[in-house]
Formats: sequence, structure tokens, C-alpha cells
Amino acid sequence: MKKKIIGIIIVVVFTVITVYLLANSKEIAEFPELVKRLEIKFLYIAISLMLLYLVINSTIIYIIGKEISKEITFMKSVYLSFVGQYYSLITPFAAGGQPAQIIAMKTRYNIPISVGTTITVKKFLIFQVVVSLYAISMFFTKIHFIMNKYSGLIVFIVIGLSVNLIGGVLIILLSYSKTVVVKILDFIILIANKLHLGKRIKRDSIIEHIDDYVKNIEEIKNNKKTMLTLIVMTFIQLTIYFSITYFIYLSLGSTGANYIDILGIQTIVYVVVSFIPTPGGAGASEGSFYLLFKVFFSRDVLLYAMALWRIITYYGNMIFSGLILLLVRIFGYFKKKKKYA
Repeated sequence: MKKKIIGIIIVVVFTVITVYLLANSKEIAEFPELVKRLEIKFLYIAISLMLLYLVINSTIIYIIGKEISKEITFMKSVYLSFVGQYYSLITPFAAGGQPAQIIAMKTRYNIPISVGTTITVKKFLIFQVVVSLYAISMFFTKIHFIMNKYSGLIVFIVIGLSVNLIGGVLIILLSYSKTVVVKILDFIILIANKLHLGKRIKRDSIIEHIDDYVKNIEEIKNNKKTMLTLIVMTFIQLTIYFSITYFIYLSLGSTGANYIDILGIQTIVYVVVSFIPTPGGAGASEGSFYLLFKVFFSRDVLLYAMALWRIITYYGNMIFSGLILLLVRIFGYFKKKKKYA
């Protein structure tokens, strides 16, 4: 609960800072004119893409869940998707999403903790591998563009890519050799403990999680049809999410940029902020967007492009998910009250 409150405070602080910057920018005087020339159809497409992202997320949970438990229905998957979205968005490193989903499965649907854990772990494994491969392929596809336009930021970009790539590589290695991964982790744990990076890491608890991952990876590998379906759906989901910026670009009347260029840079923004320990990458997301997308957006609309992007992909998502969870809880309360009346 304490971490949740801290997460919300961080989000509020960065929201206030963003609003302050917008309100005090020189471009605020041009805002009425900006609204007039806003091409609303492209903004609707951007919002629709975010909603489609959520639908696909629910579908992925359903595909994984129905093979493990008969209790998982599509509507339950939709609810679990909103639980994951909301708690991921208000906690550092999106760490609260999976535990919240596991708890929701147990308390709301009486699905055993072991089953809930298996569902969330399988989804995480698929997502991590796909996002790692997606990011690295985009980086090398646009490497000349990136080196030309962002030479001063290349260190941060490489760090973000490396963090994601290490996660993806370790998962792939686990599917072939647990021993190699354990040796790599032993080395990382040794270095981290010697450098006193936070609390002392306990090897046994890490190995226990490794065993769970190996079991889930084997199950995924044994069902190649489902694995391929999940990989394709996750690839589409990521493409949809990363495409939102392009339609924001068009909605602000901007022209001339290549779709793949914007898609590639948005992917870079995603991986760069993924290792920043603030809820939803608050602060880092805005800063990364501003620095990386000033190449595409003219100065008079850049701040508003950033604001629209965060409203659609973060604040709107968080508020919408939160409202759904609140309405479900209120409905459940009155339903329970009527039952015992």
C-alpha cells in the first residue's frame, strides 16, 4: 500500500510539472489556433489504436488462460487486463501489474495462485522476447538515421536496448540451457552484492523463480501453434501501440515524416524509459519524447504532441482502467448487498 501511495505521488508530481511547462510555454498563445487546425480524425485513430491495444491484451490473456483453466473466460480476461494495466501504470518498473492480476484471479474468481502465476509468467515471457527482438530489429533497421540524428543520446539508447535485450536473451537461453543462465546470474549476483546495489540478493530465491520459468517455457515450446499465435499477436499489439505517435503527428497537421522512422523512434523511447524506476516512466517518458521527437515535430507543437501522447497512452489508460475497476467493484458491492437483502 505504501509503494502504491508513493507511486501515485510521483505520477501527480510529474503531471503537475508537465502541466506547468505547457501553461508557461511560449507556444501557449498559439493553442487556440492549434485546436482549430487539429485534424480530429487522426486523433480518433490514435485513441482507437489504444483501445485496440487493450483488446488484444485481453485476448492474449484469454488464449493463455483457457489452456490452463476452464475458469478463464474472455470477459474475465478483459477485467484482468484492466487490473494489469492500472497497477502497472502506478508502480515503478510496472512491477505491480502481475501480482495484482494473480490476487484478482484468486479473490474474485477463486483461481489458484499457482494457475494465476503460470498465466502471468507465460505472458511475460512471450512479451519480453518479442519486445526485445522488436526493439533490436528496429534499431538496426534505422541505425543510420539514429546515428545521424541522435549521436549525443546514443549511450542512453544503447543502455535501454541492452537492458531489454539481456532479458530476452536470458529467456531464450533458458529454453535451451538452464545451466548457462544460472552461471550468468551467479556472476551478476556476485557483482551486484559486491557493489552493494540495494538489498543483498539471495541466490536460492532467484533459482526458485528460474525453475518456474523453465517449466513455463517448456509448456510454451510444446504447444507451437499457440506459441506462434501469441508471438504474432504480441508483435501486432506492439506495432499498434508504437503507431499511436504517428497519428498524433498527422493530427497536428505535420507532414513529411516517414511512418517507419516514427515507429522506430517510438520503439526506442519505450526501451529507454523501461529501466527508469518511476511509475509509467513518469518524467523519463516526457523527457525522452521531447528529445527524440523534436526531429519530427516543429517547435510550436512539440509540447502538445508530447501531452497528447501521454494522455492517450498513459493518463487516459490509467483513468479508464481505474474507472472500470471502480465500476466493477461498485457493481459487485450492490450485487452482493441485493443477494443478502
